[in-house]
Amino acid sequence: MTSREELMRFLDGEAAPDERAEVESRLESSSELRREFAVYKAMKDGLRDLSLAAPAVDSSWDRIRARITTPVGWLLAGSGLVAWVAYGLWVFFTSPASTVMRIASGGAAIGILVLLANVIWDRCKEYRTDPYRHVHR
Repeated sequence: MTSREELMRFLDGEAAPDERAEVESRLESSSELRREFAVYKAMKDGLRDLSLAAPAVDSSWDRIRARITTPVGWLLAGSGLVAWVAYGLWVFFTSPASTVMRIASGGAAIGILVLLANVIWDRCKEYRTDPYRHVHR
């Protein structure tokens, strides 16, 4: 009986000459093995034709949308972040909380921002040396 591994090696051209002759003789004598071989061959052909590249932008509307939505998204995100930080600072400085609470919450916020900046800096350094950065999914 020919195993699936032997059949796949035969299909990929990796079988030894004696193993290849044995698989060929079994293929001639067994219709079930020929059917299984045909299934594996179809799967191999289908996988060979499979493309993982992103589809190209074909439509003019897709190009227009891509050129408009990205800057508008960054503009809205940036202006929202500025407004949020300004409001937070206004609440921070006008609150009736004690000075100790302000210093503690300010220290916690600054600590979180320093950690976030450190993570971003490390990712930027890693990106420059990443051997897979040009691989597209």
